[in-house]
Amino acid sequence: MGEAAPSLALKESKWNKAAANVQLLDDPSAKKQAQHQLQYIHRIPKAALASILSSWLYFGYAFKCLLDAQAAGLSGTPLKVAWWSYALHLGQAIPAGTPHLLALSAMGKGRQHPLLRLNGQATPSVDIFITYCGEEMDVLMDTVRATIAIDYPPDSYRVIVLDDSVSVEVETELRKLKTGHGQIYYSTRGTKPKTHTKAGNLNHGLKYVSGLPGGASDLVAVLDVDMIPSPHWLRALVPHLLVDSKVALANPPQRQYNIPDGDPLGQSMDILFDVMEPSKNATNSAWCCGTGFVVRRDALDGIGGIPEESINEDILTSFFLKAAGWEIVYVHEDVQWGLVPSSISTHLKQQKRTSAGIVSTAAALLNPRAQTMTPEEKYGAIFPAFAITISVAINMAALIVLPLLLLSGAPLVAYYTNSQLRAMSVLFLIKFLAIFSYDYLATQAANFHLNLLGIVVCWTIPFQFMTLARFALSIVTGGGVPLFTPSGLNVDVRAAKTFAGRMKAALWDHGFVVHVAVIASLISGVIASLVAAYRSGNPHDIWIELFTRAGWPPIFLAWFTSVLDCWTPLSYSFNPPKAMARTTLMDRDPKTLLAYPTRQAKDQSRVRPSQTSAMIAIMYCLGACGLAIYSL
Repeated sequence: MGEAAPSLALKESKWNKAAANVQLLDDPSAKKQAQHQLQYIHRIPKAALASILSSWLYFGYAFKCLLDAQAAGLSGTPLKVAWWSYALHLGQAIPAGTPHLLALSAMGKGRQHPLLRLNGQATPSVDIFITYCGEEMDVLMDTVRATIAIDYPPDSYRVIVLDDSVSVEVETELRKLKTGHGQIYYSTRGTKPKTHTKAGNLNHGLKYVSGLPGGASDLVAVLDVDMIPSPHWLRALVPHLLVDSKVALANPPQRQYNIPDGDPLGQSMDILFDVMEPSKNATNSAWCCGTGFVVRRDALDGIGGIPEESINEDILTSFFLKAAGWEIVYVHEDVQWGLVPSSISTHLKQQKRTSAGIVSTAAALLNPRAQTMTPEEKYGAIFPAFAITISVAINMAALIVLPLLLLSGAPLVAYYTNSQLRAMSVLFLIKFLAIFSYDYLATQAANFHLNLLGIVVCWTIPFQFMTLARFALSIVTGGGVPLFTPSGLNVDVRAAKTFAGRMKAALWDHGFVVHVAVIASLISGVIASLVAAYRSGNPHDIWIELFTRAGWPPIFLAWFTSVLDCWTPLSYSFNPPKAMARTTLMDRDPKTLLAYPTRQAKDQSRVRPSQTSAMIAIMYCLGACGLAIYSL
């Protein structure tokens, strides 16, 4: 005990000197961008409130109309179809409204963190872990070179590559690089894991650096193998831990530089990092997002290291840190650039892993380390898992039920009088415009990198459903949490050169024959619904018959967006976007081989999705509801 006090005093003195060198970032362009995002983020909760209130008003009145129609004699198949249609619309509104509830929780709470810089040479020491599990060698080496070139005192950081592939080639290349950069280290657990357990790899790293000369550093930073840090990465994040002793972890957004033009698969994560994370940060519920973060070493040691009970170790780490009394901040500044999966198979695997990981995180709350979490913190863990599970289940049911409703040929909305249909049209239009205002503000905050029709991607639903079912079955039968191999190791079976080869790979190897079936059933249902409307025997009100069947705006949005979304993986597979070699997206110094993404590669305006389909749907809903309101 007598030797610990001087060491602690020395650490506090070093931290105080470093904290004295923290300043607000004086960068006009960065300030302008931050103000632009905050402007819309502060408006989003109001739009979310309007969306929630108008939705309740619409569904409440539609429920009353159903009861009135039933009391007036509606029975048999038309009544059953009307109830199923109502349940379908209400069910899909629940998961779609999850972001609205999150945004609403941030109303009136302005907890945002300014952009800071740590100047000078007085800095805390940092152990930087780069996790590796057999990905491409050039990707790893580009990340390593960029990391050792960061603007931070060389004697204040170490770069440790944690190799779970036990690669002799990696060790050899790092040994060569270490000749000119003594702060590079290589470590492996010694046996190649059968599954990608990133948490175990990181915990091995924590033990490894404790045995290095000087022991463990003050802070730990983590980079995924593909994430290239900006030179100012640590100087942007570390000050947030210096100025607030309660902050354990500072987390930046993830940006990608290889998304194809137009982002056909919706791989951009801007909805998360430009809308959801700022909203969560405002309510002191920000999460660690897995890469690029900096965390206090003593805080990690205090929770027993990185939790290994969940696939999403980053989120569970966040919960355990909060349970221990620490805070997490989200720093809304671009300081790292990585890669999205370059094939549809690896992208799909990543989506399935994320869904299962969030659900497994909620299950891990049974861990004793989580027992000190507050009810609000536990709710923050359970709610995303509940939302994903409900969303997948409801949208999977919708893909089955919606074609059946359309094929019935019956009206899909029940009402007693034309005035009720008119009132429902008014209330739906109000709800639609409120939700559109939320989506518009979200796309503005994300620099128009989102689709105006929202963020639900239904083409992945069948695969996510099977993943969650497998997860639940494994838990129930005592098999534990299913693990995943790293997505970077998957072979892209879409690589066939011929159209016939790509068709076989898409329909059978990927399982997209399911999407063909969904599209065919929906189109058949729409045709059947339209034919039934023309055969209704009421030529003077034929437009009402069309309007209340496949043309009923909520139903139109459901089948129209489902057809387009299910076509996405087929279109991508049959006619894949032109892939640019990663080397062409990098500016590389021919002498040092140091490389960063080019300005063009980082230009997010090129990945903005087309809004054509969204505008068609918007114009239809406005026109159809407007006609109903005017003529009924």
